[in-house]
Amino acid sequence: MKTLKPFTKLFSGARKPKQEPLELKPVELPKPVELLNEHSKHFLTERYSQKETSALNYATVRDFCDSADNMPQVCYLNGDLKNVQRPWTIKAVLGAVPLGGKLLEIGGGIPLVAGMLAELGYDVTLVDPYEGMGNGPTEYEAYAQQFPNVNLVRSYFNADLVGYAESSFDCIYSVSVLEHIPQQGIKEVFDGIHKFLKPGGFSIHCIDLVVQGNGTQYDEDIFREIFYRQKRLQEFECLRSDTDKQCDETLMTLKDDLETFYLSATGHHLWRCGQSYDDFPFRKVASLQTCIPYIAVI
Repeated sequence: MKTLKPFTKLFSGARKPKQEPLELKPVELPKPVELLNEHSKHFLTERYSQKETSALNYATVRDFCDSADNMPQVCYLNGDLKNVQRPWTIKAVLGAVPLGGKLLEIGGGIPLVAGMLAELGYDVTLVDPYEGMGNGPTEYEAYAQQFPNVNLVRSYFNADLVGYAESSFDCIYSVSVLEHIPQQGIKEVFDGIHKFLKPGGFSIHCIDLVVQGNGTQYDEDIFREIFYRQKRLQEFECLRSDTDKQCDETLMTLKDDLETFYLSATGHHLWRCGQSYDDFPFRKVASLQTCIPYIAVI
């Protein structure tokens, strides 16, 4: 498959230290990015459309290799978890939502996934405050120029998001975002999903999870809270004990599976963003992935 090289002037697939200045010349506005050509659009649509995604799973080396072969525009080879998460999200959306559907990305930052989905034919809105929290991006104006087909909204996502009617979107998704929200704020995000997702639409998320090292218990607690809220979209009266059991079974399988995709040492180095190793030691990190249809309670 002939593909275009990934655009790298303003983004490289890894977050940079906040102290690095944005290299933009005032008289040279960024040009729109084209990630796909007509052949690749047809190829990806044919390969991944209408393929069912399980309610809860985890990133694998097999899926990463498939993405490296077929989506190099969003699958870089720098060892970051996003190299498996970004393409998986695109595959999950293609499998669940017909082309032309309305999508909302929560906290997307660099609009790589949103931009690629827009080029494939979706109507995409990305909601992000672009305030640099956690070494996240602040380059709102540059991204607006680079991805003119994506509607960028500078805001946090919750039920108070203005400008959108209830049941506005066919899919609401996120890539490595929800685990960074304090546990008490997860409910607010899912209140927004309940409000703005259409019945029959899909809630799709990738979640970083420390399985060994600093933060393991905290991440597992966050993961259980996210999946409980996620599962309630499908079954409002589901029991937390049942979703906790599903989470525990998935974690057990993940830890014993040779195919599990983990953050690499190179990826960890990128995540350090200049911090000392003693302050940011290596952790074993995997990606949990969930895709749930919204069944509204009548």
